[in-house]
Amino acid sequence: MRRENGAGALLSHTEKGMPVAVDSLLDNPELLKRFGITRLCDVTGLDTIGVPVWAAVQPNSRSLSVSQGKGLDTRQAKVSAVMEAVENAVAEDTQKHIREHGSIAAMLQRGMRLVPLEELARVNPGELDPDRGRAWVAGYSARDGGIVHAPFELIGMDFRADFPWDRQAFQMSSQGIAAGTDPDRTILHALLELVEHDASFAAGAFETRRLGMGRIAFSQSGHQALDTLLGQLEKAGLEVRFFDMTSSNRLPVVLAAIPRAVAADHGPGLRISAGTACRLTLQEAATAALLEAIQSRLTDISGARDDLSAQRYVFDRAAEEWSQPSPALPLSSLAAPIDFGDEDAETPLWRRVADHLFTAGVDDIYVFPLDTGMPGISVVRVLASGLAAAGGSLNRFSASALDSFLKR
Repeated sequence: MRRENGAGALLSHTEKGMPVAVDSLLDNPELLKRFGITRLCDVTGLDTIGVPVWAAVQPNSRSLSVSQGKGLDTRQAKVSAVMEAVENAVAEDTQKHIREHGSIAAMLQRGMRLVPLEELARVNPGELDPDRGRAWVAGYSARDGGIVHAPFELIGMDFRADFPWDRQAFQMSSQGIAAGTDPDRTILHALLELVEHDASFAAGAFETRRLGMGRIAFSQSGHQALDTLLGQLEKAGLEVRFFDMTSSNRLPVVLAAIPRAVAADHGPGLRISAGTACRLTLQEAATAALLEAIQSRLTDISGARDDLSAQRYVFDRAAEEWSQPSPALPLSSLAAPIDFGDEDAETPLWRRVADHLFTAGVDDIYVFPLDTGMPGISVVRVLASGLAAAGGSLNRFSASALDSFLKR
């Protein structure tokens, strides 16, 4: 089938050699250094919650020099931190991924298929110069498997100010990139992240916006991981609130928010540490979102990430709504989850999710496997025609993001 040929041609170069086990990567400083990781550190104890959060340090990173990871146990948190750092390191590499050079006009003249730039998030069509020389990365269409090309700016993560990337036409971002040990699961994770950001688009910056959307209650959810996390928060004396952000494509998206006290210049106050996640069930989305919120809170406490702004430590008037009563919707009132069938089915789960998104208005999904140089470790970037990017200044409403906005 054509789509398998396209994907296979792009993946073949990463499948040579013996796979590297994740535990071997975690315990081998020399392997970690291949991705620029010089230190792993446990920052869990800086907060009172006790959910494991680790950091991976990459001093020479071209994007973030500190990546955070979280999990239900220490190993999960270490793996999460390392995979976040691996994403950065692989996406920063300009030489491994660039397959073609030329302007848009020249590429089209040569018969090269390009992603539909004017229909993608993080693109400003008004600034696209068809005659400007560009570097292109090869991927494939999820609809037909055909090879497509995208500008490095939409795939890579090289934020060096002195490099001539087109920052007027494109916005570099980590949205839609994932790392893992299973290629299919890695693509699914990246795709769900795009759905998450699409649903979050209208909400703006999570830390400063008003949490005026429908709350949902997860008390005694019956989901072991979620109930464990909620128990730890209760023990720490903290309250978490969940909000349903699911849009018209019906893939569950949840926002979890936890208060954090700040001592601003004009007195004590609150900020909200929040996390969002898209998963295939509401409970799984809530669990992942809560882990993100716990990590976000600890990130602010540690102050270690190089993209933190002073605003995250200033009293937020919108957080005053936290103390106001807000009724929560029972889970029984929300839409039933989509049945994607048996996970052992022949069709990979991410393709089943992609097919569902096609019926929900997404025109196409483009997958870009990135060479990690290490068998057994996969990194992929996913773009989608028909999904918006959260917080993107170069953006447009998708149909699902518009639905999400109107629903608020």
